[in-house]
Amino acid sequence: MMKNFILFFFAISLLLFSVSCSNDDHATDSRPPVFGELKLSPTTVSAGDSVTAMVTYNYPGKKIYKNEYTLTVSGNTSNGLYEKSWKWDVIDPTKSEPTCRFASPDVAGTYTVSFRASRINYSSGGPNGELYGSANSVSAVLYVKGSNKD
Repeated sequence: MMKNFILFFFAISLLLFSVSCSNDDHATDSRPPVFGELKLSPTTVSAGDSVTAMVTYNYPGKKIYKNEYTLTVSGNTSNGLYEKSWKWDVIDPTKSEPTCRFASPDVAGTYTVSFRASRINYSSGGPNGELYGSANSVSAVLYVKGSNKD
């Protein structure tokens, strides 16, 4: 009887020890955001008009200290290749969706506007223990008509 009690006690102790020692390595990991889409407002503008770009989240990320964002407008125009980029940092970026306001190119044409988190500073180790990461990029098309002066 005592032998069965000792075996039972040992089995319960071993079970409790294994449960308490199990380590969910991912419980404290930071996670990068997953961007949904880039929304431009408006999508068709006159040259030089103001455009607002907003990025939606499929998942805002987890335990992120700071993101460095890059928005790039590029396209082939009658004046040749056009490309312009803006960079900015956001502390605690999971609280709101990234937004940027910019002036459209001065030359009529069709442009690709792309957005990415070029550098993510994790608050704790990332998915593989890294301190920095990146996320998927998203893009949209911007149509620029001739200037309002034409």
